[in-house]
Amino acid sequence: MSNKINTSELSKSMRQQDVNETLRLLRTGGLKFFSWGGHAWMNLYNKFLRFKVNGHHHKGHVYISVNGSDLYNIYLTSTRGTVKEVIEDIYFEDLADVIDNKIERVDEYVK
Repeated sequence: MSNKINTSELSKSMRQQDVNETLRLLRTGGLKFFSWGGHAWMNLYNKFLRFKVNGHHHKGHVYISVNGSDLYNIYLTSTRGTVKEVIEDIYFEDLADVIDNKIERVDEYVK
């Protein structure tokens, strides 16, 4: 993978997803979800949910896709598309926690 995310190329190996369902799943995370400062939500090719965050650990875009194994892949990028981290094969029940750990979670605040 090059330094920049290429959603057109990546989408060839991704399954279609209902991005509204993925968004509903993320919202079940409650306050975690809102702490990310997520906005600028976008559906790309019905294969990626993209949004912008302003978290403690990551500021930029988050891309969420479903791979051929029906598991989620997460791409953290700058706002200009430079890939910062790729996290693959995430189960749906772990999605919000994995994203929270990468974007916002601060252990000192969790009791």
